[in-house]
Order: sequence, then C-alpha cells, then structure tokens
Amino acid sequence: MFFFSLLYSICQATEPLPEPPKIGNFALPASQQPAALVGFGGNIIDAGEVQVYFFADDFEGHSKRTIDLIPGVLFGITDTCSLFFNFPYTPAIQDGRGHSRGPEDFYVQGEYAFYNKKTAFYADQATFVANVTVPTGSAFRKPPTGFGSPSFFIGGTYYRTLVDWLFFTSHGAILTTSDQGTKMGDQFFYQCGVGRNISSPEGWIYAWIIELDGQYNRKNRIKGFTDPFSGGNSVYLTPSLWVSSKEFLLQLGLSLPLSQNLFGRQRKFHYAINLNVAWSFY
Repeated sequence: MFFFSLLYSICQATEPLPEPPKIGNFALPASQQPAALVGFGGNIIDAGEVQVYFFADDFEGHSKRTIDLIPGVLFGITDTCSLFFNFPYTPAIQDGRGHSRGPEDFYVQGEYAFYNKKTAFYADQATFVANVTVPTGSAFRKPPTGFGSPSFFIGGTYYRTLVDWLFFTSHGAILTTSDQGTKMGDQFFYQCGVGRNISSPEGWIYAWIIELDGQYNRKNRIKGFTDPFSGGNSVYLTPSLWVSSKEFLLQLGLSLPLSQNLFGRQRKFHYAINLNVAWSFY
C-alpha cells in the first residue's frame, strides 16, 4: 500500500502544470508577446535571451518639439529577472526660441517578476521595476537634456494575458537628486491599457493595443529658485499596432493628449508618434 501511495505522489508531482494553448497571444515566446508601447516595464524574457531595441518618439506642438532616440540592450538573467541598458539621445528639443540636442541621461533598469501564474485560460505576471540614471545629459541647457544629477526610478507592473485579450497596468516614480541647488522635479507615472489579438499567419502575432499614460511632474528648482513655469499633469491616449515573429517585433503608435494641466505658462504638445523595434537572439 505504501509503494502505491508513493508512486501516486511521484506521478502527481511530475504532472505538467496547466498553461494556455500556444495560439493567439501565446503563439510566440514571452519576449515576443504584445505589451505596452509607452508604459514602462513588461521586459521579462527567457534566461540567456538577448534583445536589441531601438525606441523613438517625436512630440510635436506649437514652437515646441522633443525627439528621443533610444537604443538599448535587454538581457534575460533568469526566467524571472532581466537587465536593460538604455542610451538616450535627442537630435532636437525646442521650446520657443530655445534649441538643444545631444546625449540624454543613460540608465540601466532591472525588472523582477515576483508573481507568475498560469492556467489553461490566462497567464498573470506582476513585476518590480527599478532603474538608476547617470547624468550624461545637461540640466542647464535650454531646454535641458537631462536631470543634471543621478535619479532613481521605482515602480511595478501587472499583466493578465489571455489568448485573445491583454490587460495591464503600471505605476511608478522617478525620484531626482540635487546638484548645486538645482533639482528637476520628481515624476509620477500611472498607466493602464488593453489589447486584442488580430488573426495572423502562423509564426506571427498581430495585435492592437490602447493605453492611457498619465504623468505628474513636480516643479523644478534651478540654482535654489523654484521655476513657476515647470511641472504639471498630462494624460495621453495611445493606440498602437503590434507585429512580431520569433526574432523580430515592431510597434507603432500615436499619442494624443487628453489633458495637459501645466503649471504657469508652458507650451503644450499636440501629438506624439512612437516607434519600437527589437531583434531577439536566443
């Protein structure tokens, strides 16, 4: 009787856990499955996998413009932990008569998936995200290209992925430091979104995604004095299209401001175009 009980226990222990079928949003590895375009995080990939990224955005307004070009490299340390190196550069920032260009603040970001759950119908994942920036940009250019001192980001994400649908939310903050009386305002992010798989050929995933991205900035302090024309709250609606294969992904979206409650007299953006491209190496 003991022998049969032991054999039954071993069989139960080795029985594979349920997981969603490999169709729709699950047709490809986790790194190639749909995710937020503007929202942070969601960068957990398989151990040993490497992804090379190129992200670009172009924010346009009346006498106001910001272009960011951000190449990056993502490493899968384990199946639940990743490390992301990013090298931002701006070819053009304009605010009125002020023009800037050059390197922005380099940052390295770590992400850890502290919660994972799979059933036959969906997969859940919650992650902790943190990064640190190096002041390779400048806070004294007009407009500035960086914080002028190190900053720290801390936040978290939650994703629920089904065969056809995707739901996510993320919340976090950039905490800046001061240098010689200058401190750029802390930034707080609140984001959520939904996506839907589109019928696609075998070996590909097509999807549409809609996300809401909110950001609240505190006022800047420049050489000991608070800048009354800085900070505020903005909310953008960003629809995007996702296309991926096992080695390649592309996401293109348009951000439209729903609200821009800025402190003092500040020029506003009218729209932004966002592009994300990546190549995966297993």
